[in-house]
Amino acid sequence: MGKIRTFIKDILLRLLPLYQWFYVKRLRHKKKINVVFFAASLSMWRYQHLYEALSKHPRFNVTIVIQPFTGWTESQKLENSQELCVYFESKSIPYLIGTNAEGIILDVKSELKPDLLFYPQPYNGYYPNELSYNRFYNKLLCYYPYAFWRSKDCWSYDMPLHRTAWKLFYSTELHRKDARQFALLNNGRNVEIVGYPTADDFLSGKYTDVWKPQTAEKKRIIWAPHFTIFSGGPITQSNFLWMAELMLDLAKHYSQKLQFAFKPHPHLFGKLCEHPDWGEEKAKEYYNTWATMENTQLDTGEFVDLFMTSDAMIHDSGSFCVEYHYSGNPVMYIADNFEEQVSEMADFGKLAMQQHYVGRNKQDIIDFIENTVIGGIDPMKPGRAEFVQEYLVPPNGKSVVQNTMDILLKELC
Repeated sequence: MGKIRTFIKDILLRLLPLYQWFYVKRLRHKKKINVVFFAASLSMWRYQHLYEALSKHPRFNVTIVIQPFTGWTESQKLENSQELCVYFESKSIPYLIGTNAEGIILDVKSELKPDLLFYPQPYNGYYPNELSYNRFYNKLLCYYPYAFWRSKDCWSYDMPLHRTAWKLFYSTELHRKDARQFALLNNGRNVEIVGYPTADDFLSGKYTDVWKPQTAEKKRIIWAPHFTIFSGGPITQSNFLWMAELMLDLAKHYSQKLQFAFKPHPHLFGKLCEHPDWGEEKAKEYYNTWATMENTQLDTGEFVDLFMTSDAMIHDSGSFCVEYHYSGNPVMYIADNFEEQVSEMADFGKLAMQQHYVGRNKQDIIDFIENTVIGGIDPMKPGRAEFVQEYLVPPNGKSVVQNTMDILLKELC
């Protein structure tokens, strides 16, 4: 029975492009095209400029639905929802709540009648069943990657949403090349190259200083740890457990010379709550310490302003390996097996990683702080600038949102 289901599913997936072609033809004659954006957290919200562009166009009726990921703790869900509400309200943008306080889930299919749906992540189990893209295969699914992919594997390019989406808006031709290799069913036929969505913010030249005021001028360092603190999983790259106290000690030691911003991955808090040596109370206390020290701060939301008004970053995160290069500032990647990690990456990931200083231990971090951040010795600066110009500036001499709108309007209007 299982083989029959798999066979039928495979046939339907192969017929999906034909169905989408007919659906697009029908939409061209529709007066208003209904678009739904799902927003899970502010730090992963990549659709702001596209939302604004579509909202201004007379052919589109656009709605934002706030829906934190199902695997987060209740406090995480509440915090991320509130952060998004404040953000959208500050811009006078209306929104709907996907799951209300009573646990009632918005009936998006019947109430909003979407034609296009934009999701923030492509993974199964991240949304309630009623809001999952599995319920909307008969519509047009779209996706901006929430991160710059460095890997060369199926989870980056061949998840169910990758296979069934009408349009995948990717960043570079190197990502299209990887999609053709790892998207086994459709070979990346639904990929469009528009640039990385946050590039429009990074390259805008308009930044707000979001750092805590100090009594004297100090260099500003971001520490951005990944969430994979458990070993043995499909991804294990976080160094948080051995760095947690070290980074607080360094912040105290250099309090007269440096400011530190703690920028954890959105999933880190939840993982710490599950860890036998941490738990929710200890995690809250640790986060609060970063938020309240005189020369430190906690940043869990947007990061463009944070990056562009900083002086350096220390991290073992994923997408930040690329995104921080927009700042032009020196950056250190923490990994005692750096060469091994890089060897397993796609070409784009290797290029991005090669622009990093490498931290394998405590002394490497101190040397980076002393020599590069404070001392200003930065021999890798020209290479970073070349990388940005070659790979991070959007194609066609246009913004990312304009590249995306050109494709949508050509197809649908």
